[in-house]
Amino acid sequence: MENCNKCATPMEINSKHKPEEKCDDDESDTNWPYRELIGCLNYLSNATRPDIANAVSKLSQKVTNPEKSDWKSAKRVLRYLKGTIQRSLVYKKTSNCIQGFSDADWGNCLLDRRSYSGYAFILGGACIS
Repeated sequence: MENCNKCATPMEINSKHKPEEKCDDDESDTNWPYRELIGCLNYLSNATRPDIANAVSKLSQKVTNPEKSDWKSAKRVLRYLKGTIQRSLVYKKTSNCIQGFSDADWGNCLLDRRSYSGYAFILGGACIS
């Protein structure tokens, strides 16, 4: 993925993941290092790149049985990281207190109709959690 094309977002905008139809020919083409890639992306999202946390969370749900579309989505996150490698968290001394934001969708997952929520806490002008 060193010479991959860059992309502007870690996931397709307004993408609704639906399960793929399996055919017998696809069985030999599932030896991707998906679990290892998701583990690395999870570390990045927790340590230095909170902007990919939502994408990694959704991709982590399929870690035991990934489909080809999941592998392509995970590679898209790598393409996004390639295009935004210059971005970083910058903490500045400010007089602002800690700020917290949260959001949730209501039963938006097409697979299990679960609701998903997220949060961000900002201190010093950058995300801390």
